[in-house]
Amino acid sequence: MSAVPSAGNAPRFMLIFGAVAVAAILLYYVFMAVDGSGLAQSGGTAQVVGKEFREAGTTYAPQKIGNAVRSIPQAKEAMYILELDIEGTLTKGPVEKDLYDAVDEGEIVDVTYRKRRIMGTLEVVSVRRR
Repeated sequence: MSAVPSAGNAPRFMLIFGAVAVAAILLYYVFMAVDGSGLAQSGGTAQVVGKEFREAGTTYAPQKIGNAVRSIPQAKEAMYILELDIEGTLTKGPVEKDLYDAVDEGEIVDVTYRKRRIMGTLEVVSVRRR
């Protein structure tokens, strides 16, 4: 006689696993909302410690068309990013190409930023030349 595994626990396991997964996703979004909503903007100066260029390209996103899921190409624009030191905290901020070309490493710029409540990371809102 061979022992046949019981399939009675499989639906219960999937129900518990699904509930835990949904709870984790909801908890993540609640955390991000609490951490990032209604942040006050601060102004100050920052030192440019580096520059980064991300080339334009194509990314693909799944989209349901009829009864089939297709990968739809989406254009991705070039990004010009300054690596900034704001009061000892390193962060990155996107800028326009003109500012990217005009600013050199080591230069001091004016920035507007927001600091997240829990994580403490900085989000650069704008960068201006002095």
